[in-house]
Amino acid sequence: MVDAQTLAHILEANNNWLATHYDELVERYAGKVVAIEAGKIIAIGESWEEVSQPFEQSDREIMPLIIEVPHPEQLENLWI
Repeated sequence: MVDAQTLAHILEANNNWLATHYDELVERYAGKVVAIEAGKIIAIGESWEEVSQPFEQSDREIMPLIIEVPHPEQLENLWI
């Protein structure tokens, strides 16, 4: 079992990577679902199920970060 400190470190690293590479993801993978682990895109697909299923069926202790990448026009209406 993975301890909380290790999980916190992984979440922070994923968050930092995503913040740094978000524009690139939107440009290259808009409308796709991607899995990210250790600073690398390890799977790309058309749906959440397509990308997550192989990981769910494995003996992984920690799942990769999986996100649906929005289209650029979807970001125009965001209020942050």
